[in-house]
Amino acid sequence: MGEARLLRNDRRCPTRELNFTPESWGKHKDPYRRIRHMINTFRSSPLQRLAFPDLFGVTMVSFCLTYYNEFIAHADAMATVSSAGFAGGTTVIGLLAGFRLNASYGRYEECRIFWGNINNSTRDLAGQTMMWMKDADQRSRMLKLCKAFPVSLMFHLHAKGCHHNMLRQFHVTAVEDGGDADKVNDGNLDSPHQNISGDADFTFEDRVHAEFLAELRDIYSDGKDEEDFQRFNKVKYGGGNTPLEVLTCMRETIAGSIGTVDANYVRELDEQVQRLCAAFGASERVLRTPLPTGFTRHSSRLMFIWSHTLPFALYPAMGPLLTLPTAVLTAYAVLGVEDIGVQLEEPFDILPLRQYSDGMYDAVSAVEKNYTPYVIKKETPYAEKTLSERMVDIVNESNNK
Repeated sequence: MGEARLLRNDRRCPTRELNFTPESWGKHKDPYRRIRHMINTFRSSPLQRLAFPDLFGVTMVSFCLTYYNEFIAHADAMATVSSAGFAGGTTVIGLLAGFRLNASYGRYEECRIFWGNINNSTRDLAGQTMMWMKDADQRSRMLKLCKAFPVSLMFHLHAKGCHHNMLRQFHVTAVEDGGDADKVNDGNLDSPHQNISGDADFTFEDRVHAEFLAELRDIYSDGKDEEDFQRFNKVKYGGGNTPLEVLTCMRETIAGSIGTVDANYVRELDEQVQRLCAAFGASERVLRTPLPTGFTRHSSRLMFIWSHTLPFALYPAMGPLLTLPTAVLTAYAVLGVEDIGVQLEEPFDILPLRQYSDGMYDAVSAVEKNYTPYVIKKETPYAEKTLSERMVDIVNESNNK
């Protein structure tokens, strides 16, 4: 497996990329990359995903066709189709797969831009909060909300919150009576690494909610702004829109600062929240609107028909020995491109959203920790200096000489 991607826990999982580093780029452009890629062919995502049922079906059709033509049919009654006529259909299928991949990559690139904008706006909002908000409680609340927004958005856009290997269970005391959020352990998870064992009847949504609370508790670990923590807990468990709730809390904090923060600065803070809201809405648009499903179904049917009739076109030229491997390799090449396009169509299952979210958390923490206003020290006039200060100046001047 590559160093810049997550390990896959199932053959059906797509390739999930991680953030590239200079070392990753060096390996990515290595002159020996093709040899390395060929060695890893049988561990690659496209081959493992297509192995069954697609390539298995092509293999069985090729085997049955070869058996029929060689041992059952007469020489003038072999089951074949014209290779020349089939070539035109193969060209169309190749163009269709390429178009599908190109359209899906546009969605992938668009979502990466959205999260880049979220990253930039979060950093700007944290910096502006430290500069302009004078009230310590308001400042602390806003910085926590800056950390909570990418976490809530990640869980909003991905069914598992990007926990692709979810092992932890959610221990609750009462879910049978309707799943009241107030009864679900009160949201008290002390550590994101705490192992909580649950019974077999706990739902997948309960486990996801436990992960969400654990990450949120990391942000609200100081015991302050507990109302926000419980508020997000109830919205999430109730099936509400948690990122929108975080944005609402941000605007409440900004509105509460009016009077202590200059109106121009209030407007600047709100503009950053507007940018976050725009990126959030654009992400929801991509999540809720796939490529036209009619096109997806039609292209899938054509790919199936083409790949399973491919052995009939290859048999006259390749014969009984080479028809099967040639058909499998050709189908793998074309179906692999189409399958990669299908995976890229849902970018939030491919992009390293967890790395993005952790990076924003670290950036806000760094701004909070390192921000120190630079104050220009005014030189005291000589006539106002004390005798000791004058003696220090004389000593410093002599040392400098």
